[in-house]
Amino acid sequence: MNAYSEKESRLKILIISPVVSQELLKDDKEYFQGLADSETNVVVMGLEKGPTSIETFHDAVYAGPDILRLVREKSDVVDAIMINCFADPGVDAAREMTDKVVLGPAETSMSVALHLGAKFSVISILPNTTPWVRWQARKLGVESRLASAIGIDVPVLDLEKGPEKTAAAIVEAATVAIERDRAEVIVLGCTGMAALAERVRKQLCVPVIEPAAVTFKMAELLVKLGLRHHRGGLYLTASYDKIEGY
Repeated sequence: MNAYSEKESRLKILIISPVVSQELLKDDKEYFQGLADSETNVVVMGLEKGPTSIETFHDAVYAGPDILRLVREKSDVVDAIMINCFADPGVDAAREMTDKVVLGPAETSMSVALHLGAKFSVISILPNTTPWVRWQARKLGVESRLASAIGIDVPVLDLEKGPEKTAAAIVEAATVAIERDRAEVIVLGCTGMAALAERVRKQLCVPVIEPAAVTFKMAELLVKLGLRHHRGGLYLTASYDKIEGY
């Protein structure tokens, strides 16, 4: 039987975890299914080849081919695709491959932040994410609303090794963003921070956006509203015939 048979659900969302890690998939499936509406079925898939975490442009590029393979193989049997990394790896290319909704956490959570306050700050992982987030905000046209971007100097794979310490570092950086930079919204700049979000939220006086949850719920909403990205302008149709070796 097809894993995506109509009997399972009327709405199916594919979550692509753009790393090579089978350990994450079960936890991700449980997390997103817990967020899902009753009629939504969640499918979580990871990469066969690629990085074990994404912290650099180099990592993001190596994740790309297997992300696009999954998009090509599965887009016909799901209603929306979420690429579960704040770097938004492969999002633009995936939108050239399918008419289905394709979302990335950075683009989605930054746009949602605009509805919650005059300025937002992103609290992310390593120091290199400070200019990276600014580059993303500039690309998205929201740089004027970005109060600051702060990296807490904790690698992705270490975020949950000491959850109390990591949450404290996030709160400390967010407090600086609120008091010094006048941020009215805090965006967690890594989907690996999802398990820490509620702990952080309880200690701050402004809205805290957990990007994985916001992006997943936005995917549900767009599908239900019948909305999707436009093709023919920025997003043309992918040309498979000139790609060799894949």
